[in-house]
Order: sequence, then structure tokens, then C-alpha cells
Amino acid sequence: MAHISEQGLEELSKQGIVGAGSVIALEKCETCIFGKAAKVKFSRKAIHSTKVPLEYIHSDLWGPSQSLSHGGARYFLSIIDDYSRMI
Repeated sequence: MAHISEQGLEELSKQGIVGAGSVIALEKCETCIFGKAAKVKFSRKAIHSTKVPLEYIHSDLWGPSQSLSHGGARYFLSIIDDYSRMI
């Protein structure tokens, strides 16, 4: 039934779809709470200007992968220099 609410379960119980009296209090689902959170925009953009290589870097870690790489790794780490845009 995915992440149905208590009200939804009560409605299904009234319709006889789920057993009468089988609706119990549910625990809060953290995933649902975060999924319903509103996104807030920042008022201004971050401004940075790099003057030398490796002053500011961007990184991303990806994984785990279900299949292994040629070297036997399940994760991928990318690091990009902001100044030169080199990987």
C-alpha cells in the first residue's frame, strides 16, 4: 500500500477493503516527511573567483555500483579544479 496515511487506512476499512478494527496508529515515516518539505531558494548566488589551481575544488562520490569496474571498484570519486576545470 506504499506510504498510506492513517486516514487512508480508515477509509479503506470503512469500505471493507481492509479488515475492520485492523487500523492501528502508524509511526511517522521520515522519508515522507522530508519528501513533503518545501524547498527554499537562496536570496543570492555564491560568488567565488579562483586565482590559482586547487584553490577551490568540486567533488562527487558515486556508488555503490552493482557491477565492478575493471579495477574491482564499486565507487567513483570525481574531483574537478574550479580554476582550470581539469578533472
